[in-house]
This record gives sequence, structure tokens and C-alpha cells, in this order.
Amino acid sequence: MNGVKKECLSCTFFRLKVIDAGVCRIDRNLSKDFPTKEVSDICKRWSDAGQQYFIRTGWIKAQTSKSSQAH
Repeated sequence: MNGVKKECLSCTFFRLKVIDAGVCRIDRNLSKDFPTKEVSDICKRWSDAGQQYFIRTGWIKAQTSKSSQAH
């Protein structure tokens, strides 16, 4: 795909936990302690998540909006 950034936020194996970080679940059968990754981290085992990227960015925007309204 053209224009897709190969970063954790757009990877199939990434699970978003907070606005700027999550866990990499590429080896989910081997361990329950998944490594923490930042949204912009890059890995050679990246796999395109497709539409999940847009869902994740929408969630981040919503969380950011909630936190700015609370202050």
C-alpha cells in the first residue's frame, strides 16, 4: 500500500492500551507479558492492520478530546 507508515499504530499485532502506547502481541502464544511499544515504534515484523488504523486514530482523538474538556 502506498502511503502507509509501517509503525505500530497501523500493525495487526499492536493493541492500544493508552493514547500513546500499547503492547505487541506478535508472540501471543509464547508469553502473557507482551512488550510495551509506543504508537510510533517500528518493527521488522510489521503487518498491515487495514481499517484498524483509522479506528485507532479515531479512538485517540476521542480520548484526547475528553481529556481536554475535563480540564
